[in-house]
Amino acid sequence: MKSESFVSVVLVANRPAPALVAAIARVQSELDELYSDYEIVLIAQGPVDPTAPPGIDDALLASLPSVRYIQLATRVGDDVAWAAGLENAIGDFVVLFDYRADPVAAIRGVVDVCKSGFDVVVGVTLQPKTLPYRLFRGFATALLRAVDYRLPANASSLRCLSRRAVYAVTRTGRFHHQFDMRIQKTGFPSCIFSYVREHSASPKKTLAGGVRNFLRLLVFNSSRPLRWTSMLGFTGSFAAFLFGLYSILIHFIKGNVVEGWTTTILFMSSLFMVQFVMLALFGEYLGRLLDDRSEQADYSVVFEKTSAVMVNQNRVNVLNDSTSLDVNRVQTARGG
Repeated sequence: MKSESFVSVVLVANRPAPALVAAIARVQSELDELYSDYEIVLIAQGPVDPTAPPGIDDALLASLPSVRYIQLATRVGDDVAWAAGLENAIGDFVVLFDYRADPVAAIRGVVDVCKSGFDVVVGVTLQPKTLPYRLFRGFATALLRAVDYRLPANASSLRCLSRRAVYAVTRTGRFHHQFDMRIQKTGFPSCIFSYVREHSASPKKTLAGGVRNFLRLLVFNSSRPLRWTSMLGFTGSFAAFLFGLYSILIHFIKGNVVEGWTTTILFMSSLFMVQFVMLALFGEYLGRLLDDRSEQADYSVVFEKTSAVMVNQNRVNVLNDSTSLDVNRVQTARGG
């Protein structure tokens, strides 16, 4: 028996391609087997490529039911693209699905866990990592915990959110400020869902990407690094003051002194290092302020197309029974 819950699956792609069409067909087949009502929300990154094969999206929409194709005007960050899909999805449960690596069986798994009482379900899977990334990850994790970074280790992009969790995420903050962290901080019950990813399609996590994500997590989710920088500046100033007193005392006690040249150079280098670290973090926070002050929308839509066929043309939006055997403990829409 199919579940009465309305499930939305969000996919993000650079542009329609044969591999994407095959992936959507697999997702649609899985959803059609499990749920009475569903939709597939495809977010296509912009700009529109005039050299792409014409009509590939129209062919997709003509053959598969319940697909919504949303074309963005420009290429945006992954956070914004996922948020665009989340904002446009209308399901009782919304699944963020990476068609390149996530197995379609994971859709049912995360939805079932979400219906059991967890409004936010985070996919966790082993992913290939380079050696420099693994070495850097230990240091980064210890530091990020100080700024309330609570995402589970090995978290992937796979997510399932109840309707009330979706509402909380889309109504708070800017999309480009670490979308995953905003999902985790909704305050609703959350848990992890362990699964095996298709590693042949999973890109390796590199040191460059890890450092970039580390800075974004550190700067855009807490003001504590700014406080740390201030304390570092005060510590450096106090150390410089003590060193000044030391040089004066040595001058009066020993007279003409030429010793300590190495210590002086080392100390000056340390002070310059502190100053440049402070300037770097100040620059990051200034960039954050500029983003917050910008009136530009996070994303814009060129067009939206929907499937030419329906799941069931004879179905009406009315339940057959006043009660449902479909367990839904997150109190979201039908079965709640």
